This record gives sequence, C-alpha cells and structure tokens, in this order.
Amino acid sequence: MAVSPIVLVGLSHRTAPIAVRERFSLDEDACRRILGLLRGVGMREAVVLSTCNRTELYGVGDDGLVADAIQRAAARVLAEDRGARLDEVEPHVYRMDGLDAVRHLFRVTSSLDSLVIGEPQILGQAKDAYRVAMEAGTVGAVLARFFEKAFKVAKEVRTTTGVGTGQVSVGSIAVDLARQVFGDLSKSTVLLLGAGKMAEAVGKTLAAAGARRVVVANRTVEKAMKVAETYGWSGAPLTDLPELIVEADVIIASLASPGYVIDRPLVKGALARRKHRAVFLVDIAVPRVIEPEVSGLEGAYLYNIDDFNQIVEEHMRRRSGDVHKADDIIGREVEGVERYLRTLEVQPLIAALGLRAQDLREREVARALKELGEASPEVRKVVEALATSLTGKLLHDPICVLREAAHAGTGTGLAEATRVLFRLEGETRPGKTGAGNGRGGEDA
Repeated sequence: MAVSPIVLVGLSHRTAPIAVRERFSLDEDACRRILGLLRGVGMREAVVLSTCNRTELYGVGDDGLVADAIQRAAARVLAEDRGARLDEVEPHVYRMDGLDAVRHLFRVTSSLDSLVIGEPQILGQAKDAYRVAMEAGTVGAVLARFFEKAFKVAKEVRTTTGVGTGQVSVGSIAVDLARQVFGDLSKSTVLLLGAGKMAEAVGKTLAAAGARRVVVANRTVEKAMKVAETYGWSGAPLTDLPELIVEADVIIASLASPGYVIDRPLVKGALARRKHRAVFLVDIAVPRVIEPEVSGLEGAYLYNIDDFNQIVEEHMRRRSGDVHKADDIIGREVEGVERYLRTLEVQPLIAALGLRAQDLREREVARALKELGEASPEVRKVVEALATSLTGKLLHDPICVLREAAHAGTGTGLAEATRVLFRLEGETRPGKTGAGNGRGGEDA
C-alpha cells in the first residue's frame, strides 16, 4: 500500500457567500451518506467537517488516485448529494495537499481560520466529524494520526495563547452589532430564537451586555424555558412568533430549521402593528431562518453572518499577537509532521531490505543445516540464532542511518545508493510500495 498524501477539498466563508454555504451545509446523516459515496469513488480514508462557515472533505485516495482526481470526485459527490450542478460548487472550492492540508487542519481546529478567531465550538465540531467518520469506517492510519494530532495542537493553542480568551463567537459578534445600533440593551426587548448551544452562548453574551427583557423562543418550549430561567427571562413557543415580533426591538435567530421561520409577510404585519417602529434582526443560523427579502421592508434591518466584516476585522486586529503565537506553535508541529513523512518515504526501502536479508538468511541456514546432516535440535537452534543475529546487526546501522537522513531531509542520495548496492531497484521507489500502516517512525 502506497503512502498517499492527505488532500483537503472544501468551501468556507473565505470563498463562498452564505447563500452557497447554507446549500452545502451538512448534518450528520448527510455526512455519513457522503462518506459512503466517497468510498465509492476511490477514497481509502475520509472525514467530512461541516459547520455554519465551512464544509470540508479530508481524504486519502487509493493508490494511484492523484489529488486532481480527488478534488473532482469530492466536488462531484458534494454537488450530487445537494442536488446541485457541478459548476455551482466548483468556483467556490479550494484544495490543499500534503503539509498544506495538515497545516490548514491544525489552524481550523485551533479556531484560527474561523470567522471569529478563537471561537470554541469548532474543536467540538471537528471531534464530532471525526467520530462520525470513525463510526462509518472511513478513518485509517493517515487521517487518525493527523486528526488526533490536530486535537492536541488545538488544546495547546488554547491553553498557551490568548486566542480563546473572552467571549468569542458568532453570537457575541451579533450582540456587539446590536449594541452598536441600540447602545444600552437594557432598554430594548430582545427575542432570541433557538435553545441550542449557540443560543446558550448568545444568551450568556446578552446577559453580560445588560439585556433584561429577553424572550427565548423555541419549538420545544421546555428547552426555551431552561435557557431563559438561567437569567430570569421568559420562554415561549415558536407558535407565538406573530406576537413576539411585534414586541421585539432586536431579534437574534440561532435555530436549526429546514426553512424560513420568519418570512417577509410576518415581519410586514408586525411592523404595521408597531407603527413602523424599526426592528433589528440578526440571522446567525446556517441555513438561514429569516427570509432575506425581509431586508426590503422599511423599518426592518436584517443582518447575517456575512455582514459582520467590520466587527470581525477589529476583533482580528485585537488578537493578532495571539494568532502569531498560535501560528508559531502550528508551524513547529507541521515541521514534525514533515519529518515523519520524510521517514515514511524510506519505509518501503527498509522493508525490502529486511525481506532481502530474511531470504538470504533462510537460504544460508538451510544450506548449513543440510551440510551438518543429522544435527540435533540444539545445534539447529544455535545456527538459526547465529544467522538471525548476524543479519540483524549488519542491517542495524544502515537502517538507522537511512532513517536519520530521511528525518533530516538528506536521505535521497543514500536511499538511491542502498537500492543499487542491494539490488532493490523499482519496487522500493517512493509511491511504488507501502510503508506498513503509516504509524511507524517518529510520532508526528
């Protein structure tokens, strides 16, 4: 089995607007389905990570499947599963190979590539994606090594830098945006849609911002009450939306829904009853749950996460020093991965060298025992032990030197000389034969 490079194919907030991202946002069932489809197009290993701001497919192709073919296959599978044309997804797709893909994975799990630097949700989402792939049987030695390392890197970044300090999330940006408009939120009525983890984070930020009149609305009113009661607020079912919107000055939507929960007619009717007193709406759900056409109504000011640029840029400026520290940590870890991959390059050669030595040892032992005739079991044991010891000691230094040279990036010449000296041409060149299960050598 050849050592295949990790390949990343994806789209994110950096390459695709929310209208595209929400179309290709995947729940766990969709991820499992796509993992199965990827297996069918030659992917030996695969993990699918899908969040509100990215959908990324990490893969290792079968022997001979090059990165270009992996990109085309991944884009095609994603488009077909979403009922889209290939030309609708390809303009927004990026690809990274090898160490670039590994570096990107480390940055993603460390929340350096997030819309809001340092947000804590991405690490849990990456672990969930890895778990789903493990359950689907699409994680092998390569992705296991790199994802497990990514989780360790993320932990180090979070504990040794200030990247994750304070309230850092899309929800906190939404609240900051509301404060810029209304100033003192304690004088405003806020409607929070949703009762999941993101809504809980928004609730915490609202409370810290001084919001007092907050209604949490959710399909399951018990969940809404659980979030609301933490801060002395009230909970309500989504069926009360027509009345709730009339009363709300600020609406923050963080709700999982297959369609729009708030549409244009609903807001238009509420504005008429409010005597056109303005309402501020922030939709941080992906897919969106507030109909975009609401923004065309006079008195309705609708924002989504793609409208956060100014606040996000200021946030990044404040955290630039911590980001540099985190990137230094990641750079060090990527160098370790590079050394590990270099070592893997000589594994086929070392394996072939061992097989050649084993073949010679077995033949010479057989010849010696034949000449000895009726040798006792004790004598046979001594002859076999002697042959094993000699071949092991003779190969020990050459193998160590090969590994050390590969580790340092200077092993090409030595590897070529070893092939010639031991007549190991052809089969042992990089990409022609395997390196076991990919777990040998230095821990990456």
